[in-house]
Parts: sequence; C-alpha cells; structure tokens
Amino acid sequence: MAEVLFTDAAIDDLRRLGPDVVPRILKRIQILLDDPETGHPLGGELTGFRKLVVGRNHWRIVYRVTTGGAVEVCEVWCVGVRSDAEVYAEASARVASIADEGSTLLKLADVIRRLGRLAGHVVVEEAPSREPVPDWLAQRLVHTAGIPPVQVAALSLEQAVDLWTDFMTASGPSEPIGD
Repeated sequence: MAEVLFTDAAIDDLRRLGPDVVPRILKRIQILLDDPETGHPLGGELTGFRKLVVGRNHWRIVYRVTTGGAVEVCEVWCVGVRSDAEVYAEASARVASIADEGSTLLKLADVIRRLGRLAGHVVVEEAPSREPVPDWLAQRLVHTAGIPPVQVAALSLEQAVDLWTDFMTASGPSEPIGD
C-alpha cells in the first residue's frame, strides 16, 4: 500500500473547494493507496507528474510518485478546476518554488482528520503497523540463507519466519552427533 502525502497548498485547495466536492476528490485520491500509477502522465514542465480526473473531466489532482526503497510516496501537489490549464500552471509554479518553501507533507488520514466535516464521511483505513523482523533473524536470512538485504527489509515478521523455516527444512537432515 502506497503512502499518500499532501502539500500544505494542496490542503488549502481542498478547503476552498467546499463540502460538495471534497469527499468526491478524497475518494478518488484513495485509489492511489493501492495503485499510485493509476493517473495519466503529464508532460512539459510537469514531466514525472500524473493527474487524476474527478467528476466529468472537471477537477484535476496533480501528483507525483516517488520511490524511496520499498515505499511508494504520492505527493498531491494541486487540486483544482481545469479551466484553461490553470491547475497545471499552478502545479508548475508550486513545483518551482517548493525548494524555497520547505513545505511539510501530511498523510491522507491526517488530512481527512484536519478537514473535519468538510471531508464528509470519507475514512481511510490505515495499514496495520507490522512487527519488525528482529536483527538476529534478518542477519541469518542475509548471511546464512543468502537473501538480499533489500528483500529482507521489506518482509513482515511472519514472512521472515516462513522464509527461515523453509530454508532450514530444505537444507536436509543433519547427521547425528556422536555416531
């Protein structure tokens, strides 16, 4: 599941849209949690960004997908009406100024809480936090079983235990000591 993050300016965009539109937009954005690549790619100054359309080709959500290890992050940069490409110009201006701003990013669930009634009845189920793989098991999987560290880092505890069990049972029976 991807993590969807909003810039401060995108949150302000949502506040300006009103209670009739915001829940529809938030529901559409929830698609990004499962499929961040679902939007259409943009070009020009916004190469690397994507758009989602809400309503009858009326509202645009401009975002980008970045990768940081095994976690995909969607940043919502702009939400607005498509009137003479105004939303795209605004997104380009925000991208150009982001280095100067030092904008903070908020998770989708936090944005919904912050918007309160404006978000309507939209709820995001947050992914359950997974129990980390203990260092001793991670080391054994890497050094003994030969699993790449990046793959081990992406495992849940249950997956790590299953891999270790499979490795140990596939090794074959050991010879008894002292015979």
